[in-house]
Amino acid sequence: MERIPLPKVDWFPIEAGHIMIFARAIGDPNPIYADPAYARTTHLGGIIAPPTFLEAGNHFDADFPFRPRFGQPWLGSAAEPTGLPADKLEVGTDMHAETHFEYYRVMRPGMVLHVKARRGRTWETQGRRAGRLRFGDSIIDYYDQQEQLVATNRTVVVTTSRKVEQPTARREERKSAPALSLDLPPAYPVGPLHARDLAVGTTRSSVVAVNLSRAQIIQYAGASGDVSPQHVDEVYNTKVAGYPTVFGHGMLTMAMTGRMLTDWLGDGKLAIFGFQFRNQVWPGDTIIAAGKIHAISSGTEPTVEIQIDTANQYGDLLGKGYAVARVVP
Repeated sequence: MERIPLPKVDWFPIEAGHIMIFARAIGDPNPIYADPAYARTTHLGGIIAPPTFLEAGNHFDADFPFRPRFGQPWLGSAAEPTGLPADKLEVGTDMHAETHFEYYRVMRPGMVLHVKARRGRTWETQGRRAGRLRFGDSIIDYYDQQEQLVATNRTVVVTTSRKVEQPTARREERKSAPALSLDLPPAYPVGPLHARDLAVGTTRSSVVAVNLSRAQIIQYAGASGDVSPQHVDEVYNTKVAGYPTVFGHGMLTMAMTGRMLTDWLGDGKLAIFGFQFRNQVWPGDTIIAAGKIHAISSGTEPTVEIQIDTANQYGDLLGKGYAVARVVP
């Protein structure tokens, strides 16, 4: 996994404008991300960042690989479908498999973060389509300017020994898909959840995106800093990578799933949020995030554990996850 560089982020300023742009890109209308007057009336006392906002640290990683650099060849298209010579293109395929966050402090405007990154485990399995699969995780700790730990992010990447062949055409559209509309809470802020009012097995399902547009995918690319051509470059994706079109970032799916959690659990309550990516999200997809309470702890600082499944309008599983959130005794 050595070809996946560790991030080098010495300066990641959290700014109110960037939070607003990021929230718009993930389709989250919660005013705590954009309205200072409203945010001051909440128990958090001001604007905060959405759970997956740390992905925007890509902008401040000088060596981030999925961003073009002036005067240097770029794998995406320009005059040709790719700007790299054939001998520079990777033989295998690198895929983002999982992301896991642990939160220690709420992210707010005015914080300036830096990271300390290290490599974690590596392991291998054998795949049916792509040969040997090499997994590796990187662990990133985010510290503020007072050297207080704000969050930890563990990312798992899988590298295949040969290129994964993609379908040459999009799957046949299934006309039986239901017509759905966005689910939003009746009002913000979402009231605090009390442990005594919760039960194991309780479920929540929210439609978090309808008819996902290419524009929103590009909007998220700009907000997060991840402008990989797989997400924004139709020519590269169809002519070089072999996909039928561009597709949404896995982290966009995770971010929209996060809205289901915060609309259910409330703001600033997440302690842990992890997600495993299973299938691509295509333009036109509708995304439904569902959670189920798996366990409830008791005591003076109770928590609730939630299992997550996120699917499209056809029932195809896009990802599986889990979350731990603080609740009121």
